[in-house]
Amino acid sequence: MSKRARIGARCAALTLLPLTVLMAAAPAHAGTRGLYNGFEESDIGKWDRLAGGDGRAGFEIGTGTALTGQGNGRLSATRGWAREGTWASFEGAYRYCTARVYVRPDQDLQFELRVWTPQGKKLISTAPWLTAGDYRLVQVDWTGEGDNKNFVEAVLGANGTPRAVRLDALTVVCADGSRTS
Repeated sequence: MSKRARIGARCAALTLLPLTVLMAAAPAHAGTRGLYNGFEESDIGKWDRLAGGDGRAGFEIGTGTALTGQGNGRLSATRGWAREGTWASFEGAYRYCTARVYVRPDQDLQFELRVWTPQGKKLISTAPWLTAGDYRLVQVDWTGEGDNKNFVEAVLGANGTPRAVRLDALTVVCADGSRTS
């Protein structure tokens, strides 16, 4: 084989190598769906708010307290509880899901992020202890159960000590093939 033919064969092999790798690689999150709710004015109607005792669930718009945009959620209680939740619905069945929300506590406190099915079954929750200060990410991961309509809620409770948090940038991502986080 001549030197020119060998160089041509090598160039052809190097040209085809990336195509071979791309064809063999699995698609990255080919079936991924996401929801974002930043507590902006256009998103407020999507939130369901409940409170018990002296708890309060509400929103702050244009106060300069949001992590992103102009709006954030606000939960507070001294003797009671408050929660804000929203539905995350995706067509099709997705295997792995992640919900993330940024939380800014006014005091050191325990905060809970929960995910429910439409039938009222709790899929997962996390209740980390947060220290007062800047926004912190709180996240839960779960395996879907076929129907991808889930209720995601942020919950704050208090038993005699004033507690308050701000919430922003809720994201729910579901994928059909591999973990989303």
